[in-house]
Amino acid sequence: MELTSPVGQGGLFLMQTLVGLVIFALMLRFLMRATYADWNNPIVQFIAKVTNPICAPLNKVVAAKGRWDWSALSTAVIIQAIFVILIGYLTSRSFGVPFIVLASTTEIVNQLLDMMFWLIIIQAVLSWVSPGYNPNTIIFNQLTQPILDPFRRLIPPISGMDLSPIFAILAIKLFQIVVVGSITQIAQQMIG
Repeated sequence: MELTSPVGQGGLFLMQTLVGLVIFALMLRFLMRATYADWNNPIVQFIAKVTNPICAPLNKVVAAKGRWDWSALSTAVIIQAIFVILIGYLTSRSFGVPFIVLASTTEIVNQLLDMMFWLIIIQAVLSWVSPGYNPNTIIFNQLTQPILDPFRRLIPPISGMDLSPIFAILAIKLFQIVVVGSITQIAQQMIG
């Protein structure tokens, strides 16, 4: 299957989508554990049940400690590394171990930062549309509160407006552009 053919493009799209969904679920599991999300929430239970079989092998080696689910993070990096190797195979390129490690790690960090970005956006919109306590939106507050709290300490609300989401989003995007972008550029130089 040649990647330039429509069938090849379709196969690549399908692989990217499946890998993306699995990594999304693993990163969400990691964030839910890191932010102490309510494990009685149906969304949290769903993510836990879907990712438990994927994380089970690494749970024996890298068990979750406190708020950090290292097995979810490690599994995501391993899956991404396998995907990078597979892309190399399909494009008849040989990637070295340093490139595979850098490319996989930066992609996972990038996806985690993108997830944080969108969670903050969703939480901000929900706070305007449905202010106050709402059991359906509480999960977004739980996931974003640890991210927003440092910004809230630096920038208190002005006339009742919480500006911390704006500054958190700016910090996330700036980190992606400067730090993750620089590492990605280094990785790209490894393949010529």
